[in-house]
Amino acid sequence: MSKKRVRGLFDIVGLADGEEWELEPMSEDYVYGMGMGATKDATRWAYKGFLLEAGQAIKNVASKKSGRPQLAPYQHIDCRRAYAIWEHVNTYIDEQDRSKLSNRGLIRRLQKLEAKHAQLVSKRQSRLFPITTESLETSVSRGKSTLKIDQTWSSEVCEKLRRYYSQTTD
Repeated sequence: MSKKRVRGLFDIVGLADGEEWELEPMSEDYVYGMGMGATKDATRWAYKGFLLEAGQAIKNVASKKSGRPQLAPYQHIDCRRAYAIWEHVNTYIDEQDRSKLSNRGLIRRLQKLEAKHAQLVSKRQSRLFPITTESLETSVSRGKSTLKIDQTWSSEVCEKLRRYYSQTTD
């Protein structure tokens, strides 16, 4: 015995006691919630809108990428290294001496500081400036261009990051 398809409340009221029923699926001629007085065009447009939304929902579910989540632009290791150097330069080096600094010299200086800090703390932790990495200069250069750090180690982006960072930590 097949179930009777109903479109609304009046169809349900007209059923015999115990008769099985199911809602009629949406089609170009019938859309849930469209009244009896709706024009054929309005029903057709509502159905096409339903199909469009259903298709977009399927596309969104299918397009979710698996794997590691992407980092925000300023969270990459390149930017973190450049910011650490910028912070060091702006805290400990006079303005007139900043233009003479090279990336290589600053990397070496921070490698030594990081090594001394690791000895004091005596904890194993990942290092921002590892001794063995060959591409540190390239990484710092990429970070400098992303953070818009100029030759004198000035950067509005880093200034904003410093301001916002102090607001997010205690």
